[in-house]
Amino acid sequence: MQKYMTYCGLYCGACSSMILHDQSQGETNLPTHDIDPEETACPGCCSPNLENCEFVVCNLAHGTESCAFCPEFPCKMISNFQTDEWAHHIVVLDNLKRIKKIGVEAWLAEQKEYWSCKQCGNRTHWYQTQCPGCGNTWEPLFPNTV
Repeated sequence: MQKYMTYCGLYCGACSSMILHDQSQGETNLPTHDIDPEETACPGCCSPNLENCEFVVCNLAHGTESCAFCPEFPCKMISNFQTDEWAHHIVVLDNLKRIKKIGVEAWLAEQKEYWSCKQCGNRTHWYQTQCPGCGNTWEPLFPNTV
């Protein structure tokens, strides 16, 4: 599994938990602006801490690298996940359809560009509205959460 790929269709490169993990691994120039101080670092889907995640368990049982390639896609589990309390989950079905259409590598490249500051190219996260590097601001990508 790729570092910023998830089974469920989220892009870990824009996850504040992954950003904190990357920071703990010595990566620099990471967006810590707007990250909840209660956030816990996460190394991604391959972490032993996530071995009980319903998407990890299900994909391993199906032998798939993503819900996008599951013969049961879209299932009730991923549909429920898309509509839970976390605003950034709304994108999972569209992301998974895109992954299936263009492949993992191309999708990861698109996501990396999408989740970068349009002015300076610094990495951004889901709920960020200002680049700490250059000061560029933008509307929240997930309104009703800021």
